[in-house]
Amino acid sequence: MSDEALFNYDHYQPGKLYGARDFKVDEATVARWRSIYPCDDEPGVMPAGMLAMIVVDAILALNSPRPPGGVHGGQTFDITRMPSIGEALRTEVSCLDKEIKKDRKWVRVRSVTRAAGSGELLFTGVMTSLVAQ
Repeated sequence: MSDEALFNYDHYQPGKLYGARDFKVDEATVARWRSIYPCDDEPGVMPAGMLAMIVVDAILALNSPRPPGGVHGGQTFDITRMPSIGEALRTEVSCLDKEIKKDRKWVRVRSVTRAAGSGELLFTGVMTSLVAQ
């Protein structure tokens, strides 16, 4: 694959919306999660640890293919409400900003996750990554 086809630093444009990705918080996915993280078991709601999984899945799906060698630098969330088990979610992904510091290319991607049916805001996040190219 040529470098032009890769989703690299130059592809990120602050303020640009890259699309949305849907996710269903189903019983089977929650059960698999809890088999690995049994303490993450608040009844009726999605385990909090799954927030990052949903957002990373959306970012990787919407900002791909990516060059190898990127580094996850950090992630933060602001939670309005945890999703209920059985709820359908939609996560929008956009570029918040980008900068070059000490010859390293950093990008901050913003995510907004809502209930797919009502549009109710559930949580937002910012993921910081060091982009390989």
